[in-house]
Amino acid sequence: MSQEPFDFDGAYGGGYERLARTVIPGYLTSFHQALALLQGRLGPNPRVLVVGAGTGIEIVTFKTAEPGWRLTGVDPSAQMIEIARHRVREAGVNDGVHLVHGRADDLDEGGFDAATCFNVMHFLPDDGAKQALLRSIAERLAPGAPFVLFELHGDRGASHFGERFTAWSRYWEIQGMGEAERTEFRAKIDEGIHWISEARILELLAAAGLEDVQRYFRSLLYGGWISRRSSSGK
Repeated sequence: MSQEPFDFDGAYGGGYERLARTVIPGYLTSFHQALALLQGRLGPNPRVLVVGAGTGIEIVTFKTAEPGWRLTGVDPSAQMIEIARHRVREAGVNDGVHLVHGRADDLDEGGFDAATCFNVMHFLPDDGAKQALLRSIAERLAPGAPFVLFELHGDRGASHFGERFTAWSRYWEIQGMGEAERTEFRAKIDEGIHWISEARILELLAAAGLEDVQRYFRSLLYGGWISRRSSSGK
């Protein structure tokens, strides 16, 4: 096992989308759900920050439906940014899309009308890194702007965690993942996923200045929440 189990600039990143479609319940529809939620809260031509741009599928989904949206996508993986750039070009939605190799706290700009963060926080330890991520996003939102978070999570001390994790593992098999790949993926999870409970997620959101949190999605060990930056901007 390498020191970095989830190497987004290596083979794991290159095969990420295929894996995500296999192991994340509602992977494709999650972007449509976020789009629907944001459409109900945003005016014309908003500026939207996409943290963890990944393969660009989220940006293409948003931009295809809402050509007037101005999207800034950030990702710390150079490989993922290149994959996203290629996808955006292939979809013909370059206009109004800005992709940045880096992190949210590398951005000088702020005042975004909305932000999203999908499948990022569980890779960060809860030693201040998760909190720093959410705070950096909140600081770049306009007061009252919505934020959509989609995350793998779970309380490993809870009685139901084992059952749900086992069910999630069965889901991989149902989706066609072979035994060897399941074993390898489980080892990556054991080494590289930093689990926290939903209650802890809510604590972190509140501490970052994000309020009015509503969970809109749950499936096995995945959840989606929409919140907004406090109207005072604090």
